[in-house]
Amino acid sequence: MNLSAEPGSPEFENAIFILKQPITAKTAPLLVFHDNVVPEPMDAEAWAMPAYLSDDFNLFFVFAQNMGTNWSATFAQVTIENGNQITSMSNVVPTGTGFNALARVDRHAAIELLAYFETLAASNLGHWEMGA
Repeated sequence: MNLSAEPGSPEFENAIFILKQPITAKTAPLLVFHDNVVPEPMDAEAWAMPAYLSDDFNLFFVFAQNMGTNWSATFAQVTIENGNQITSMSNVVPTGTGFNALARVDRHAAIELLAYFETLAASNLGHWEMGA
């Protein structure tokens, strides 16, 4: 990772993972996460998939074209009821903010999440940048 901020630090809150290409039905499988989970379209402009699920903290990846013309990975907290019904979703936050929130809840899961992004970077599917 070529950033001046360390994961977990306050400065890392503004880190953004930028994707090299838009997500489509054809490219979504390149972003597979745990247990072969693949992003699914939320609407015409965004894709989502679970990043972390527990009884009291649920974090979803939200991939969208929200950095100018670039697609990025952001996060949103969701409320899940009846085992699989998403009843609310927060506004999205930068990649680093979502990572830091998860690190406060489950350090092991946060390390796995960081490894996921590093694998995407090593596969030339994206890179880290510092946001505003």
